[in-house]
Amino acid sequence: MKEFDTDLQTAAARKLVGLLKARRSGETIAVGPGAARFHAGLDKVNTAIDQRPALRAQIADERLEITLLRDEFTDLHLGTVNHCMWNAPTAECQNQLPPAQRGQAPLLGACQPSRCRNSVLTLSHERIWRMEEADLVEFLKKKLSKPLRDQALARLAEVRSATQQIERLKENA
Repeated sequence: MKEFDTDLQTAAARKLVGLLKARRSGETIAVGPGAARFHAGLDKVNTAIDQRPALRAQIADERLEITLLRDEFTDLHLGTVNHCMWNAPTAECQNQLPPAQRGQAPLLGACQPSRCRNSVLTLSHERIWRMEEADLVEFLKKKLSKPLRDQALARLAEVRSATQQIERLKENA
């Protein structure tokens, strides 16, 4: 089990290498409540590389970046709709679980990036948010009961919050 966890962390870190390089050139690569922590972690890895000449000499080796990222982001969970910086006490998704089951792992499918302080959105998440926005707009064209319409409008507002954050990210890239 421990080896499997290490393999998952390494695969996640491998995905982060591109973001690390973009961050190294000063780009804002994430938005959302957890973006500051995400940027700080990437900056910490870049600083470690810059301050240690031996590491800087080896930076051509992507495996070194992967190792440093894996060590820095031990609690990062990559998701389809967002990434989670996983901090159990501030995880909104945990509020939906019985108390005995809380604090073990994030429920990425239940995450609401506009509300959870652990949430991070990157450009890789844009497609899914745009598709949900289009689906909701189409759905709202139908004749709906007032409660269902209100629920759909509330969800559309949440989705548009995410797409607006992604738009700002694209403008800053």
